Amino acid sequence: MLPAKALFERPTRKKAAAAFVICLILLLAATVLASLVQRDFGNVEVSNVTFENYNGIPIRAKLFRPLEAQAESPAPGIVYVHGYQNNRETSDAYCIELARRGFVVLGIDAIGRGNSGVPGDQDDPDFDQTYGAKSSIEYLRSLPFVDEGSIGVMGHSLGAEMVYKAALEDPGINAVVISGFAYTPEATTNNPRNMLMIFGKYDEYRYRMTGTGDFSSEWMSSPQTKQVIAAGDPQFGATYGDFGDGSARRVYMPAITHVQESHHRGSIAEALLWMKSALNPPEESWIDPARQIWPLKEWATLLAMAAGLASLLPLGLLLLQTPFFASLQGPASGRLPADRKNNLKAGLLNGVLSLLYLPLILVLFAVHVYLAPIDGAFPMMMVNGIVWWFLWVNIIGFLFFKGWYKKEAARSGLTLQQLGLSDRAEGFGLKGTTVGKTLLLGLILFGFAYGVEHLLESIFIVDFRFIFPFASDLTPYRALMFLLYFPFLLAGFLLLGTFLHARLARPVRETFGRTFLSWSGSNILVIIAPLLLMVLAQYLPIIAAGVIPFTGPGGVMTTFTLNLVHIIMKLVLIIPIMTWFYLLTGKIYLGSLVSALLVTWMFASSQVIAPIPI
Repeated sequence: MLPAKALFERPTRKKAAAAFVICLILLLAATVLASLVQRDFGNVEVSNVTFENYNGIPIRAKLFRPLEAQAESPAPGIVYVHGYQNNRETSDAYCIELARRGFVVLGIDAIGRGNSGVPGDQDDPDFDQTYGAKSSIEYLRSLPFVDEGSIGVMGHSLGAEMVYKAALEDPGINAVVISGFAYTPEATTNNPRNMLMIFGKYDEYRYRMTGTGDFSSEWMSSPQTKQVIAAGDPQFGATYGDFGDGSARRVYMPAITHVQESHHRGSIAEALLWMKSALNPPEESWIDPARQIWPLKEWATLLAMAAGLASLLPLGLLLLQTPFFASLQGPASGRLPADRKNNLKAGLLNGVLSLLYLPLILVLFAVHVYLAPIDGAFPMMMVNGIVWWFLWVNIIGFLFFKGWYKKEAARSGLTLQQLGLSDRAEGFGLKGTTVGKTLLLGLILFGFAYGVEHLLESIFIVDFRFIFPFASDLTPYRALMFLLYFPFLLAGFLLLGTFLHARLARPVRETFGRTFLSWSGSNILVIIAPLLLMVLAQYLPIIAAGVIPFTGPGGVMTTFTLNLVHIIMKLVLIIPIMTWFYLLTGKIYLGSLVSALLVTWMFASSQVIAPIPI
C-alpha cells in the first residue's frame, strides 16, 4: 500500500491548508515584485493598450511611460517587436531598461501572438508583412507625451525583420536596433537611419538570417556590410558613421545563441547606449547601462508560476478530503515489486520513441506542404508539430504496454485495477461516479489556476513566464484554440500517465513525501533525458565547431529543436502534478486530466497563430 492514507486524516488538513496559503502568498508576492520591477518601483507607468492595425486587426501592447514624459515635455519613443514564437512579455528585458532611462516604450503582441488578432490569409492584399509594426509606430507617434521627431524601433528575430522593413520605408525613424536578424542588400549607409545589429556568435539561424556559415569570420566582409558601412575594414564592436546624418552603424557579436539575445545584459547595454546616442533622452533620467533590474522580473514570474501550479497540490488534497470527492481516494496496492531491469527497458524504449521528434514533425510538414494544408483546421502550426509527435510517441508506447501487460497478467495475475487503470477487479471499466467526479475535480483545479492567473494579470499586467511565454489570459479566439487542441493533449497525457504509473515500477519510500519526490524525479528524468540529448546534439556542435546539425527548410527544424527547451520546462512543471494525484487517487486519470488542461492552456495562450516562415 502506498503511504498516502495518513494524508487524508484530520491533522494533515491543517498542514495542507497552511501549504495552500503559503503558495498563494508566494504567488502574490512574486507577482507584485514583477509588477514593481517593470514599473521601476513607481517611476514608470505601465498600462495595457489596444489599437487597430491599418487592416482592422486589433493589436494589444504594453505601454511604458516614464512619469516625467508629459504633453508639455514629450520623451523619445521606441516600438519593440518580439520574435516569431513569443509575445510582448519577451520584450520586457529591453522595454524595462529603456523606460527607466526616459524612453516611452511600446512593447506589442505582434499580430498572431499574445492577445492581438490573427493575421488572416497571406494572399490577402491587406495582409500585413510587418505583423502590426507599422501601425504600432504610428500609434506611438500619436501619443501626446511622445516626441514624434525622436522615434526608434527595436526587435528580435522575426520581430527585428518587421521593424527593419518599417524603418527602410520610414525616414522619420531615427534609430534601429535589430537582434537575431541581419540587414539586407536593401540597406545603405544611411537607410535605415542609425542602425545597430546584435547577432550572437552561436546564433542557430545564422544561415537563414545572414547567409553565412561562420558569422564571426564572414559577416564583416560580406556584400551587405560593405554596402552599409563606409569603411575599408569594418570590425565588430566599432561604431562607424555619424548619428547626426543617420549613418551611424555598429555590429555587436556576443558569444550567445539566438534565444539569449532577448535576455542578455551585454546586448541590452549596447541597445541602451545606441538609443541614447540616437534619440537623446533626458540626461537626468540616464542610468548606467550596467545597472539592470529586468532579471528580477523574470525570476519573479517564474516563482509566481511555480507557486501557482504548486498550490494545486494542497488544494487537490483538501478537496479530496471532502465527503463528495472522498470516493476518489485510493492509493494503488498490489503493484509489481520495483524492477530496475524492467524500468530500464521501458525507459530506453521511451527514449527511442522520443527521438522520433524531428522525423515525425517532418512527416507532418510534408503532408501540410505536398498533400493537404492543415493550418486551416489547426491554425497553430508549432503546436501541431508538437502534439503530432506527442500523440504518436505515446500511441506507439501504449501498443508496447499492451503486449507487456498481456504477458505480465498471464505470469503474475496482474490486473488493470492494480495498475490504476480500472475500477474493476477483472478487465477494464470505470464507474460513472469516478469519471464524473474526476472531471469535476480536474475542472475545479484548472479553473482555480486559470482564474488566479487571469485576476493577477488583469491587475498587475504580468503573466506566467520565464524566458519563454508559458500561460496568460485567453482571448475568445484562443479559447476556441483551447477547445480544439484539448482532446488531443488529453489523449496524449492519458497514455503518458499509463507509461509513467502503470508501466514503470518504483520502490515505495518510507513516507509519502519521499515517495512523491523520488517518483517525480524519476518520472521527470525518464521523460526529459532523451529531449535533453536532442538539445545537446544541436548545441554542442554549434558551440564547439560552428556546425548546426538540425536546420531544415528555412530553419524550421532549428525552431522545433529550440522549442524542445520550452517543452522540457513545461514537463518539469507538470510531471510532479501527475505524480501527486496518482499517489493520492491510485489512478492515472485526475493527474492526466489536470496536466492536459494546464498544458493546453499554455499552448493556446502563448503559441503563435501565423505561418511558419520557411
